[in-house]
Amino acid sequence: MLRKIYDNLYVVGDTRTLFIDGVNTLVFADLHLGFEEDMARNGYFIPRAQLSRAIKFIDKAFSIIGNIDTIIIDGDLKHAFDKLLRQERYEVKKFLDYLINEKNVKEIIIIRGNHDNYIPIILKDYDIDLHITYDLYVGDQKILLTHGHLDIDIEGYEAIIIGHEHPSIGIVDELGLLTKVHCYLKTPTIDKAHIIVLPALGAYQAGNTISLDRENYLSPIMRKYGLIEETIPIAIIEDTGVLELPRLEILFMREQMVL
Repeated sequence: MLRKIYDNLYVVGDTRTLFIDGVNTLVFADLHLGFEEDMARNGYFIPRAQLSRAIKFIDKAFSIIGNIDTIIIDGDLKHAFDKLLRQERYEVKKFLDYLINEKNVKEIIIIRGNHDNYIPIILKDYDIDLHITYDLYVGDQKILLTHGHLDIDIEGYEAIIIGHEHPSIGIVDELGLLTKVHCYLKTPTIDKAHIIVLPALGAYQAGNTISLDRENYLSPIMRKYGLIEETIPIAIIEDTGVLELPRLEILFMREQMVL
């Protein structure tokens, strides 16, 4: 159920999380708690699923790994830009209490995403700081964690873990139907490091379809440093596992041959 993606980094089944071996740390991004209330403000009423789905994925990750010492939330824990919504306040506290009291997590590290305005109001009650970047050392390996919406210098790092992109890819099922699924991305950089892009944990974050066009990528880190054509997508087949696909230049070449 653990699948190595790069050095000490492992995909955890179909949970949309990443396990960092050697420091017993679980990383995930883009929960977008409070999304449903924000949609309701704009006249769209959808069932509240973000929190329950996130807890389902984390429960499953713990069942695969066992006890986890540290949780890193790599940005966009909440959703609304302009204020702290009532649902956001309630669900962020509920989620943090769940990690601390039910999962006995020793340390929670939260990285600021572009949606995380006003979240320090909640975090001060937990004595949790909000980071723009976070350096993690695993043996001799230096890992940078940042949400991905800012242009951050990645020199000196072997791995850079980001969210923000919400990557997805189309997979043809056994019936020949095209289904859009979330995926991880493993992208080499011009400096021989690797960018690892996390899928969105949020239930309603459907994902942005990946392509060879670097201008389609949201993160300046991907656009500036990533060798997009050499990106390897790892597709998530829910309730089944993950499927590592060929690098993008080969995938899109095959599509053109079929067309």
